[in-house]
Amino acid sequence: MEADLGTPLFDRSQRRLKLTPAGERLLDYAGELLDLAEEARSAVATLSGTVSGRLRVGGLETLCAARLPELLAEYRREYPKVELSLKSANSGQLRSGMKSGELDVSFFFGEAVATAEMASEQVAQEGLVVIAPADHRLAGCESVDTGDLIDDAFLVTERGCVYRRMFDAAFAATLPDRPRLVGEFASLAAIRSLVGAGLGCALVPRLVVPEGERDVVVLPWKDKSRAAPVLMAWRRRRIQPPPLSAFLAVARRHFA
Repeated sequence: MEADLGTPLFDRSQRRLKLTPAGERLLDYAGELLDLAEEARSAVATLSGTVSGRLRVGGLETLCAARLPELLAEYRREYPKVELSLKSANSGQLRSGMKSGELDVSFFFGEAVATAEMASEQVAQEGLVVIAPADHRLAGCESVDTGDLIDDAFLVTERGCVYRRMFDAAFAATLPDRPRLVGEFASLAAIRSLVGAGLGCALVPRLVVPEGERDVVVLPWKDKSRAAPVLMAWRRRRIQPPPLSAFLAVARRHFA
């Protein structure tokens, strides 16, 4: 292949082989060729009425635990010959995984986007609640608004996250000053644990806190119009692989 391309693909000057810049570039195409070959085999198999191949699904940790198991089980029942894998990661890693071809479809919170590599649509939404340490002064209240929380410290997600935008908008709309921030965190699971440890309050999707938790209390937020959209995003392909097409159809029906 090196002779055919007219350039070295491996650096053999050291004890271990290392890809040259040309080899790195070719590696991207090699991955696409392998994916295309598998898609071709899968497409031919569908002529016999069988959907087979593999499907790599990604999702936020909270969605993987609370929203995706039933969907994946439903898909598995309908398409048992498809090899399924599920990866938990943050939104940025999921987007990168689809762009690089490591993932076929992902679920995360955010606003629908369309790029050359990725398409997406909203399939659900999750209501937002304020969570606080179990001994919080407002525990037991039927509902709270931003004015009740102005003296509390808050843990927030990083700027650019859909929750952070909702948090900033909620307090900016009703109060001249936002609450004191303890810090910014990339993980909702980490925020939930820190709230349970007594570091402050947080605005999170309701599913982050399962029923029966003892170290945190859910303070129902009066502004029920604010919710976090759940996106289903997938890799754009010249020809959409049958396992992915089937999954999108099952997911749309599941979340309808």
